Amino acid sequence: MKTSRVAVIGGGIGGLTAAGLLAKEGHAVTLFEGGPSLGGKAQAVTVEGLTLDTGPTLLTLPALVRGTFEQLDALDLLPPFTELEPQCTYHFADGCGFTAYKDLERMAESAAELRPVERKGVHSFYAEAAAIWRAAGEPYLEAPFEGMAGFMTRVARRGIGAMLAGMKLDTLHKLAAKHFQTDHLRQYVGRFATYAGGSPYASSAAFALIPHIEHAYGVHHVRGGIGALVDALGQAVRRLGVTVHLDTRARYERIAGGYRVEPLGEVFDSVVVNADPLASLRRESEPLSLSGFVLLLEVEGRTAVPHHTVLFGGDYRKEFDELFAGQLATDPTVYVCNPSATDPSMAPPGRTGLFVMVNAPAMPVEQGASEQARREWESGAARVREQMFEKLLRHYPALKGRVRVVGQRSPVDLAARGAPGGSIYGFLPHGRFGPFRRPRIRGGTPGLFYAGGGTHPGGGVPLVMLSGRFAARMASDHLREGA
Repeated sequence: MKTSRVAVIGGGIGGLTAAGLLAKEGHAVTLFEGGPSLGGKAQAVTVEGLTLDTGPTLLTLPALVRGTFEQLDALDLLPPFTELEPQCTYHFADGCGFTAYKDLERMAESAAELRPVERKGVHSFYAEAAAIWRAAGEPYLEAPFEGMAGFMTRVARRGIGAMLAGMKLDTLHKLAAKHFQTDHLRQYVGRFATYAGGSPYASSAAFALIPHIEHAYGVHHVRGGIGALVDALGQAVRRLGVTVHLDTRARYERIAGGYRVEPLGEVFDSVVVNADPLASLRRESEPLSLSGFVLLLEVEGRTAVPHHTVLFGGDYRKEFDELFAGQLATDPTVYVCNPSATDPSMAPPGRTGLFVMVNAPAMPVEQGASEQARREWESGAARVREQMFEKLLRHYPALKGRVRVVGQRSPVDLAARGAPGGSIYGFLPHGRFGPFRRPRIRGGTPGLFYAGGGTHPGGGVPLVMLSGRFAARMASDHLREGA
């Protein structure tokens, strides 16, 4: 039987997953990556022995990740995971604090310190979040989304109650307000909309499945960081026989009998595109999800900063109003990751590395406006850095005089790696049915498929892996049908 040839364009986690699985099935797979390294947005940097991820900084759904490596016959390459407990520490503008634990009772105790009634709110919120997961989350992740009919069939298997629950969902903020009386815990719930680059005031309550996943399956650190996971995936696909071309920006066109891929000028039977699909689907004018601005910091000595910390701004609604009006937030929420708090291999003795991030608006994609936005970032990044340092040192004054910047990433850098307008997730899933308008895996011509955070099921390491698994399965089905 003729060996099918598959081109994978883009070497992010979704593309690597698809490439490896297709190669394992016996297809001749060639992967093209436009940059000098694999991983897409999941990059890492090492500066004088200090290692920091510049993209994702945590892992959920560890069984899905292990299962992917098992399918690739690569469990021997998989770095070990450490489950974090506590999961994240939250500081609010009024000086109050809250700690999220996997242990729900410990989380409820922390919430009760804000207001005793919030103990009950934690239990009721997580009970409803679990119900949302069963009613909508599980069927959404069970199979590629190819239309509401198939999705509703999967929902219906869970009973009429699941269908009714889905129809009643409002915004994530309103769900939080239903269960919590303090703005603190409403902010805590609302933060999970940013996992998809959205606003809690416009995103579906379905995103409550994210805190449920963190509670049910834990928040994990990969030893060596997410960059080590990418390295392991790269080794796995090469071992399976995938031909990898770095620094190669590939283009494809549909021809009789398949796809011609440049710059090689070779013909492939199928193409998996691991890049944001909005432009190729002529949807580039749609609103984009948030971008981000990241500082990579070196700290002299070890610090008391936890592994994951969120320093909230004082007016969450105003913050999102500003961001989605295309403005930087006046009082931004700051996320801090200190991986060496868990993993000493991430920093040499006597030093600490911090990943510090704020949300930022995506840049316009129109050529003239895009160039103007790039110039504004070149001159305006200093203001954002000052905001980040001010908030970081206010909460951790012991860091004063011990910190230096070793790197930064702005929306301009993300755009240079192919993210539309520097948007981290591309598609903006606002509205009750927002997640169902996400670009689908199956492309508009036979044999074309998409993988990555810009398509179904969404962003985050495990979901991007799942998109790669779906894309590989669909491509294999297509190739068998054409054999």
